[in-house]
Amino acid sequence: MKKKLMVLACTLLLFGCSTKTKTESKISEAVAIVGVTPINTIIYSVENDRDLIKSIKKGFETKKSNSEPIQTPNLTLTIINDDGKKEEFQVNYKQSIYLYKGNVYQLDSKTTNLIQEHFMN
Repeated sequence: MKKKLMVLACTLLLFGCSTKTKTESKISEAVAIVGVTPINTIIYSVENDRDLIKSIKKGFETKKSNSEPIQTPNLTLTIINDDGKKEEFQVNYKQSIYLYKGNVYQLDSKTTNLIQEHFMN
């Protein structure tokens, strides 16, 4: 009887308990973008602009650039995640590059056009 109880307890322990909780497996998503230009500040929220925020966020998942560091950024974009984490990008849309945590990255033309359309005059 002890063997059966021990096997049952070990089985429940191995297969019944999950190491991940629901909050750990949750993927954080961008909920807002704040764009600051030399002229004004533009705020987009997920309530009204979900597709735009997803497109811009996806556009920042690009490759490192061999270009020179950004001299004069045209735009500062802050992307805010649902857990409150902020990511700030210094964007030079004319060169299709951006500065993030000291590194220069390349923007694709689709994202560059999207940024120009929504944040530039």
